Amino acid sequence: MRHLPLLCTAALALLTAGCTATKRDAAANAAACSALSKTLSDNEQLFVTQAQAIRAKHVLMQDYDRQMISAITERRASLQGTKLTELSVSDEVAGCSGKELEDLRRRAQEEMANLRDYLRDFNLALKSDPAGVFIDAP
Repeated sequence: MRHLPLLCTAALALLTAGCTATKRDAAANAAACSALSKTLSDNEQLFVTQAQAIRAKHVLMQDYDRQMISAITERRASLQGTKLTELSVSDEVAGCSGKELEDLRRRAQEEMANLRDYLRDFNLALKSDPAGVFIDAP
């Protein structure tokens, strides 16, 4: 009987440690997901800025197409670098897991599909654009 309070205290300490670890894991996961989301947003903004700069130039349509193909290809590589678009199912990417990861994955996969469509369009346009035609600055 004298050891019962000691056992209860030890059990309580283990339970409390488990709760603390869970809170710490949740906080670490939230921070990792936030960082991954910020990386996606920052890279997307870089792409948008690059596309706007290309569009603002007085450039031949064919050169515009080539520059946009390059920018889209770079954006796709950037997305692939996050590991969010990989076909293998992973429970964690860069420390992020759970619903937040699934939301980020969905967002990245939707963007990859859109970028694939844009690439197709620009490659078709490159073949059909007349030589010597310029895009004027807006």
